[in-house]
Amino acid sequence: MTPDIYVIVFFGVFFLGLIAVAIFFLIEQQNILKAIQPQNRLMRPGEVWLQLIPAFGLVWQFIVVIRISESIQREFASWQNDTIIGLPSIQVVDVINTRPTYDIGLAFCILNCCWWIPILGTIASIAGVICWIIYWSRIVEYRKKMERKY
Repeated sequence: MTPDIYVIVFFGVFFLGLIAVAIFFLIEQQNILKAIQPQNRLMRPGEVWLQLIPAFGLVWQFIVVIRISESIQREFASWQNDTIIGLPSIQVVDVINTRPTYDIGLAFCILNCCWWIPILGTIASIAGVICWIIYWSRIVEYRKKMERKY
């Protein structure tokens, strides 16, 4: 094999790895929407997969982040009077008064769109990956809270 083949194989494996990670991320976005009661969802779980469409996905990711955030907020708001004495728990009040996952998700989307800008794109890409990991972990955290509820 020539050195060119090794480079092609390396980038091929790297690209397939990125696709695999993206699929796991989309599965998590889908799972959080599944954990939310249907009446509190602002989108169907399967719609997260539209992010895989080139160009359209860059716009759709913003919509997904906003709708997931607002769906989480609506879900926790529906829990407001679920305690024995009719008062919401402090955790529920905190989520109702904020937009869960919104800020970090929006930062991830914006930085994801900046990758093509010369020089700034490299910095934006690194920051975007960090925001993406934080966003993903917060989605998992909220999904686990919802699953403990039911």
